[in-house]
Amino acid sequence: MKPIQITLISFLILAFAKAYTAQAQQDFKAKATYIAFTKFDLPEDSTMTKKAESDPIVKAMMDQLKKGSKQEYTLEFTRTESSYDKVKELATPGGPANGISISFSASGGVGSTIYKNIEENSYIKQGNIMGKDFVIEDELPNYEWQLLSETKMIGQYNCFKAIYVPVEEELEEEIEKEDDEGNSSITSMVVDYDPTITAWYTPDIPVSNGPGEYHGLPGLIVEVQQQETTILLKEIVLNPEEKLDLKKPRSGKKINQEDFDKLQKKKSDEMMERRGNGSGFIIQTIGG
Repeated sequence: MKPIQITLISFLILAFAKAYTAQAQQDFKAKATYIAFTKFDLPEDSTMTKKAESDPIVKAMMDQLKKGSKQEYTLEFTRTESSYDKVKELATPGGPANGISISFSASGGVGSTIYKNIEENSYIKQGNIMGKDFVIEDELPNYEWQLLSETKMIGQYNCFKAIYVPVEEELEEEIEKEDDEGNSSITSMVVDYDPTITAWYTPDIPVSNGPGEYHGLPGLIVEVQQQETTILLKEIVLNPEEKLDLKKPRSGKKINQEDFDKLQKKKSDEMMERRGNGSGFIIQTIGG
């Protein structure tokens, strides 16, 4: 075979491979299930622990926090878009024995859907303040991950470790927010507070995505830990036959994240004032 023919054939093979890869990337889709675990290590001599001795509501809250929370989420995603949804739970028959039910979220205050567009660096998520729905639209958080060489197997995937430590300004804003909310917030009672976010990602699934608002790593985030919450991949189906449901929240008033947080704090402060700051407490959501 002449050299020119070999060159032409090689060019055609390379062009076909590139076209096939591009098409495969465009068609790629997956559906994953994550489990979020939240458990608080509370000091025995805290103010809330003392209040629990005389207030049954506070006692129920403390018992639930020590017991922890377990919630299931689904992440449907392509290479550029995703929808993260909490799996609806059936109510427990008969309700709690003592008539008091306390629950808390483990996914950044998200009770339903987070839609992310990685290419546009944006997200849309559902929010709720005292029964009123909001649609929160904003830019994705900028996680300046530090990529480490440490690895471990999670299921069948070889995963690499990455960490993100919020800058000093972010920490100061969080501390000021907690001070304004009072010492009854949950994070003010947590032992050895550590702001570091630890993630494990796998290049085997080359998408810059993960549960909740987490993103920005060279591979799917399989496990992530922030404060008292750990979110872990339970199972994943690559290229499922059924069509994905990449939902965008639409129910509620449109608002950005900063204004939503301010309004949420304002309503929380008003509620605390009405309660007279007696046995009041704030169930503060944490995580993705």
